[in-house]
Amino acid sequence: MDSESGSRLFGFIGAGATLGQLFGSLFATGMAWLGPFLLLFAALLMEFAAQSAKGINFDISQLPEELAPISETTSDMQKEADERTIQSSNISSPEPSTLAGKPQLWTILDGLRLIMSSTYLMSVSLFLWLGAVVSSFFYFQKVSVIATTVSSSLERRKLFAQINSFIAIFILTGQLTMTGHILTVAGVTIAICSAPFVALLNMVALAVWPTWVAIAVSETLRKVVTYVVTRPGRELLFTVVSRDEKYKAKLCIDVVVQRLGDATAAGMYKLLFSTHNGRASTVSLYAVPICLLWIVTAYRLGRRQTQLAKLQNVPTS
Repeated sequence: MDSESGSRLFGFIGAGATLGQLFGSLFATGMAWLGPFLLLFAALLMEFAAQSAKGINFDISQLPEELAPISETTSDMQKEADERTIQSSNISSPEPSTLAGKPQLWTILDGLRLIMSSTYLMSVSLFLWLGAVVSSFFYFQKVSVIATTVSSSLERRKLFAQINSFIAIFILTGQLTMTGHILTVAGVTIAICSAPFVALLNMVALAVWPTWVAIAVSETLRKVVTYVVTRPGRELLFTVVSRDEKYKAKLCIDVVVQRLGDATAAGMYKLLFSTHNGRASTVSLYAVPICLLWIVTAYRLGRRQTQLAKLQNVPTS
């Protein structure tokens, strides 16, 4: 998948997950009185999702020809045949070369090696690490502010569910009507810079006005921009790298880099929150420099992705 086709499809693909979020939020709003028992319903849905994933995997392995696009050209099929020939010749090699044949830990280490050998993938990793830090930091701020401004646990559950319901409606509308147009017209650079810019505004807003209203508005802006614009743009970052780099490095980023970002934010927030005696307005200001660094990283990364995409489209003699 190239950048152009990805720009058209990622919004519609993400709309499926948004429908699930909308359903879950509306259900939680009406059933907030159940409290912890809502987790049983969530666990049941997770089991359904796991079984669906197994079914999809089985169908792909059994009927690949029926799932292939009808518009596939002869050259595409020839290319796939060539790839299968190369793969079959590599099987006889004493070193395992396929992703499926390696343990997950080895694949992650392979991805780490690919990241360290590519300045582009290192920039992608830094961008996603900063995003994880800021997102987790905002989450802790959100929980802290809501806990101090809304006293009842039942009211807090209802408030979170209502906020998520409104967010899901906005995201679904944006994914179906705006994502493809924004990515095509504005480009990857603006797409991935939008979330850091909104995060910066949110942190300043919470520093000035740490209330549940500010949390509701900030959370809505953050998630709508992230899922309608930035996340589809983030996926386009991997359309200019090789297949090996895409899957192995992406696995390493998802498993290691972003989890390190979450852990960094948790440690940083705990330290700042205790140092400043729980003053949310002061704690928010410490995230502003991180947001600025995130914006600079996103801008440089978007420019680099655009250059690589143009190089891929240059016809070779």
